[in-house]
Amino acid sequence: MKMKNITHLLGMFSLGLFMISSSCERVTSTIATPSAGGKGFTVGFYNVENLFDVMDDKKIMDEDFTPDGKYHWTEERYHIKLDRIAEVIDSLPGALPAFMGLCEIENKSVLEDLVKEQKIANAHYSIIHQDSPDERGIDVAVLYNPDLLEVVSYKYTTVHLPNDADPNTRDLLYVKAKYNGEIIHLYVNHWPSRGGGQTETEPLRVAVANVLEMQIGNVLKADKDANILVMGDFNDFPSNKSISQTLNAGTAKENVLFNYMTDDEQRGEGSYHYKGEWSPLDQFIASKALHEGRGKLLADDNSAHYWKNDLVLFNSKDGKRPSRTFVSEDYKGGYSDHLPIYIEVTYK
Repeated sequence: MKMKNITHLLGMFSLGLFMISSSCERVTSTIATPSAGGKGFTVGFYNVENLFDVMDDKKIMDEDFTPDGKYHWTEERYHIKLDRIAEVIDSLPGALPAFMGLCEIENKSVLEDLVKEQKIANAHYSIIHQDSPDERGIDVAVLYNPDLLEVVSYKYTTVHLPNDADPNTRDLLYVKAKYNGEIIHLYVNHWPSRGGGQTETEPLRVAVANVLEMQIGNVLKADKDANILVMGDFNDFPSNKSISQTLNAGTAKENVLFNYMTDDEQRGEGSYHYKGEWSPLDQFIASKALHEGRGKLLADDNSAHYWKNDLVLFNSKDGKRPSRTFVSEDYKGGYSDHLPIYIEVTYK
């Protein structure tokens, strides 16, 4: 599995199509100092498919996820969902992830409930979350182990899409962290969906990709050997314009960023199952410095994986596919419509 490059923007000629409307930054200090002498850490990402509490929030469209709503979302179902997500995080290979990117999170409260789940409570996860302008109220967030990673700062960026589009999408989350004194820049994404057609909605994802490309370009301009790791549900394939061109990510020598999932697309593998085929919507992308191990941190070609485990799969007429919480309005009590992904970062 693989990742590569980004071109730095000289003019951002397409900036007129969209605006970075608001950006909120917070500098944090952790309670504990990360332990020295570690050999590395795991980063995970998981689209958890609608982690909602049972209460109706009048500011967002969450009525379906209430006891009287379309999905009859009860306390029992909510706590099963929390247990399922914790079980996935706990079951990822190796120790519990030091950094876990999440998307489709309703609010901070559900994360506070999640980190108390017995299966992951020993990680003593800290939370990074902010409500996004998404009309459904689903956000990107992070759980991190402060005994392993020191979060130096984080920033949420709200992106305004082109004028003829729905102006509300999920924020882009940037986290600057340290592991054994080594800086790593992490980005968590959940890009606009393909609802309405891939071609018709592609400009929306390109707009978000432009914002991300500009931010990464600024980091690389300050330090060409910066350790950068990008993760998320991009709702695009590695070969699509937003990834391969706007981010300039792939596996070729000339790419700026390295995409660990490029080869998976060519093999027909992925994290999302649609009409009998696997789609690599969830991806890890890294700077050359991290991929090549120019400093003390390394995530080489074989570091990133889809977690295609029977725990989160069920057998259908199309073969194995993700075990979902709902199929239409039929409650299945499963995990998510996406598979989790994880990457192992080695400390040299």
